[in-house]
Amino acid sequence: MAIDEIESSEMVQQLIDTLGEKPAATLMKCVYPKGTDYLATKDDLRALEERMRNDVDNAVSTVLARQTRMLMVTMAGFILTIWVPLTISALT
Repeated sequence: MAIDEIESSEMVQQLIDTLGEKPAATLMKCVYPKGTDYLATKDDLRALEERMRNDVDNAVSTVLARQTRMLMVTMAGFILTIWVPLTISALT
């Protein structure tokens, strides 16, 4: 259940009325040690997801390209290893 700004302000005001300003401020510092500016929003999480997805896609693309090059070089070497002796034996 999401708490909107009005509900949050009302809760803080009730804390101040009940505990006093200094104890309420201390309690809020315990709840949000670095302040509410450091809380992640849904937009922050979406941006992080997108960035991570791009990083993974780039990493997979790089690894697949490297694997494909290695496979092609290996196959070329294998074909040359068989083709050269067959060609020499056919010419003699």
